[in-house]
Parts: sequence; C-alpha cells; structure tokens
Amino acid sequence: MSAKPFPKIVCLFNSPTPNFCAYERGDPSSTLEPLFAALQSSCERSYSFWEFRIRSSYTGFGYSSIANDAEDISAMVGYLRGLGKEKIVLLGSSTYCQDILAYASSTTALPEVDAYIHQAPTSDRETASLLMPPTFLAQTLGHAEDMIARGNKDEIMPKSLIPPIFTLPITAYRGHSLIAKGGDDDYFSENDEMVPASIDKERLLRRWKSAAPKGVVSDFSGLIPGADHALREDAAQEWFAARVVEFLRTLGV
Repeated sequence: MSAKPFPKIVCLFNSPTPNFCAYERGDPSSTLEPLFAALQSSCERSYSFWEFRIRSSYTGFGYSSIANDAEDISAMVGYLRGLGKEKIVLLGSSTYCQDILAYASSTTALPEVDAYIHQAPTSDRETASLLMPPTFLAQTLGHAEDMIARGNKDEIMPKSLIPPIFTLPITAYRGHSLIAKGGDDDYFSENDEMVPASIDKERLLRRWKSAAPKGVVSDFSGLIPGADHALREDAAQEWFAARVVEFLRTLGV
C-alpha cells in the first residue's frame, strides 16, 4: 500500500454525450434523483447529468476548504476537457454554490467551463445568525479565532461550541470561514436563501443581477415558485428542470 496519496481513475465511464452538467450536492440527505432523471430525459443525448464528489463531500465538509473545492473542480474539468467534452456546466446546490463563485472568480488560471447554475444559494454565516443566539455565536467565533491564532486552525472545535446547524466535526478554520463576516465562505448574504419574511427576494435577486457585468446573468434566472430549500416539491422540481433545459439550449447545443 502506498504511503502517499496518488491519482487514479477508479471507474472509467465512456458517456456518449458530447456535453456534461456536473452537479454538486449541498445537502447529503436531499433526494433529487427524480429531478436529474427528468433533466437527462429532456436533454436526450446532448448532456449527461451526474453528481461529483470532492474532498469536502459528506463528513469531509468540516475538514476542507473552499480553496480545496476549487482545486478539485479544476481537476474534474481538466479531466473532462481531456476527454474532448464540448460543453461543461457546473450546477451547485445550497452551500456548494459558494464553490461555483470561488471557481469563477479565481485569480489562478483554471480550466474554463461554459456556464454555472445556482440552485438554492445560501449564506452559512447569516443562516447561523438566524438560528443561533448571538451570545453563543460570538462565543463560537471567538474560540475559533483563538485556536487559529495559536496555530491550531486544523484542529477540531469542541462539540459544545459547534453550531447546531453543522452536524459534523468541524475545524477552527472551517468554522471561522463559514460564520465570520468576510470569511472565505461568506457569499450570498443579506440573510440569504434562508430568508426572513422581511426580505424581498425579488429585490435581492435584482441586486445580485445588477452587480454582475451585463450579459453574464441569464434571463432564465429567477425564483422557483413554491420551492423550499431542498427543492422537495414535484412541481418545483419540474419548473427548475424546464428552466435548466432551456438555459442549456441557449449554449448552442
């Protein structure tokens, strides 16, 4: 057995489709298989839809970083380009929408993709502030900052100080990144997707669109009628699938 990590293609799958839409699942408990079966059927043989796993998937979430995620996505995109795939689209769900923005805005030269799709983008920081008492949140953040200052950023936070919204062990760095203002994972705020009733979602979406260069945000972007965060309702899944298919067709395939 090798004492060091090494790259290996575990299972080579020769897809006949010229294009790929790679999906990064935000909630491991979500059941979106019917949605992606519908997407695959709607696109016939032009796109393959599949879920990819990275170092931060499942229990790795608390130990990894958004920088690692971008690196892993880069390796996947490079591999697909090496296979000669024509169009590559990244679809992020929930907290993994941050990865898409980190990848798209990287100052490092990364393999290009043709489009990005966000489903239920969420700010972990403001979600934590909605669900946790301010004193507990401040205590957790202070402890994480102290561990980082002492050179223990990769050590696990005490269980008693891990926010209840995170059900897995989490390092001081990752905890700080997720809940600190300006942390590496701090995207999509204004009390974001887990939105209080006081937030105008349409106005927030218009604000995000206006912040992007003209022509970057698709006209198909919008709020999914009747959708919850995990997109559980059949009608919401059907609406989303139809929008994704129409968007992919605008890419010229």
